[in-house]
Amino acid sequence: MVLSVARPHPLPSGLRDRTFDNFRVTPLNKEAYKACESFARNIASVKNGSGLLLFGRSGTGKTHLACAIANRLKDKYTVSFACFPILLERMRTGNVSLDEYLSADLLILDDIGSERESAWTMERLFVLVDGRLINEKPTVFTTNYEVDDLDKRVGMRAAARIINNNFHVLFQGVDWRYNPQSKRF
Repeated sequence: MVLSVARPHPLPSGLRDRTFDNFRVTPLNKEAYKACESFARNIASVKNGSGLLLFGRSGTGKTHLACAIANRLKDKYTVSFACFPILLERMRTGNVSLDEYLSADLLILDDIGSERESAWTMERLFVLVDGRLINEKPTVFTTNYEVDDLDKRVGMRAAARIINNNFHVLFQGVDWRYNPQSKRF
């Protein structure tokens, strides 16, 4: 008898419901949707650690589609997810092994560039990016910054590898989180 152990869900509980089916496709985000869906569908043919760089304004669906990719692939591949500023905080306050992030078939690094800049944060990102590339493991990055500004936020070494080894996907449209009709107190 073979026992199989279910892998833990790679996404935080608040992001587990993000799928391609419940993403609101508009004329402004249709190409981004198609690029992400195609990446998930064709992950087996991804070579040399090439992944995606999802960039655009806040609230345009980058994290939603990154999580949709994770949900599509999590049963066949090892997938890890990290909000980069939170991962950095965990690294600062404890001993965090990077093995899970370096060895996963797919890593999603959410919100790169939103962390406070320092030599230490730039080095941590470089270690992850370079480690995944030399092991030919794809990564999906999300950022609110333009590609041309990324080196100022994450350092030249990490930015060069992210920009030159990943397909760039621009997200446009309204901020789905902002709803002027909702009253929040």
